[in-house]
Amino acid sequence: MRAAHDPTSTFIIAAVLAVLLAVFLAGRPAPALADERVNFDSAVLRGGQGAAGAGQPGAAMKGYLTKPGGHGPFPTVVLLHSCLGLPVDRNAIGTMIASWGYVALFVDDFATRGLKQTCTVDFPEGVADAYGALSYVARLPFVDRTRIAAVGYSQGADTALTIASGRFASAFLSPQGATFKAAAAFYPPCANQGGARLVLPTLIVVGDRDDVTPAADCARLAEAQRRGVSELKLVVLAGADHAFDNPGFAGGARVYGMWLKYDGAAAERAKAELLRFLAMELRQPGAR
Repeated sequence: MRAAHDPTSTFIIAAVLAVLLAVFLAGRPAPALADERVNFDSAVLRGGQGAAGAGQPGAAMKGYLTKPGGHGPFPTVVLLHSCLGLPVDRNAIGTMIASWGYVALFVDDFATRGLKQTCTVDFPEGVADAYGALSYVARLPFVDRTRIAAVGYSQGADTALTIASGRFASAFLSPQGATFKAAAAFYPPCANQGGARLVLPTLIVVGDRDDVTPAADCARLAEAQRRGVSELKLVVLAGADHAFDNPGFAGGARVYGMWLKYDGAAAERAKAELLRFLAMELRQPGAR
C-alpha cells in the first residue's frame, strides 16, 4: 500500500531547495554581458597642446566593452594590445575580466587609423589612447572612477609602465577624480623606462626565455623601485617566451623578427597573478 502524499512536506522540501539554490547563486559572480563595440576619443592634453611622446590627441577611437551583470559601480580594467593589434582571444580576455567582477575595455588603437601593425614603426599615440579610454569609462554610470587599472601586453605593456611612471598623469584632461590606480604589464620593454621610479602599484610578468623584451631589463627596473614610492611585483615565468599568453602563437612563430610562442601553463599562472593583483589594488577602500 502506497503512503499518502503529503503536500506540506513537498512544499517544505521545495522551499529549502530554493533557499539553497539562492545561496549558491549569490556566491557566484553575475554572468558577463556580451562585449559591445564602443566609440570614444583619444585623450586631449590640457590646453590642447601636443606633448613629446604623447602623440596627436583627440583621434576618434574604438574599443570593446564587457561588464559584469548588475548595476555597479564596478572597478574597471583598460586593456592595451601589442604592436600586432588585438589578440585572437580578445573576447575571452574581456569575458574573463568581467567574470572577476570588473568592467573591461579593450582599446583598439588600429581600427580608426587603418593600421595592421606598429612593430616596425614608432607608435607614440598609445599613451593618449589609454587616457582617452580612462576618460570614457570614468563617465559610465556603472564604473567606479576611483578604481581603474591599466593592463597592457608588449607595446601596450610599455604604455602601462609609462602610465605607472606618472609622467602624463596630470597632462591629460579627465573627469574629476578619474585616475589610474594600478598598472600591470605583460612582457613589457622595461629598458624603455630606464631607471624610472614608478608611482603606481605595478605588476610585471615576463618569460625567462623572452629575447624580445628580456626579463633582465625588468629585473633592473624592479631593483630601481626598492626605495621608491610604489610597489612593483616582478614575476619571471620559467621556460616562457614572448607572447606566452596568446594562443594565436601555439607552436611558436617568428613575426617581424620576434620569436613568439604560446605556453598554456605560463598563461594560466599569469592569469592567476593578475587576478590576485587586481583584487588587491582595486579592492574597496577599507577592505582587507
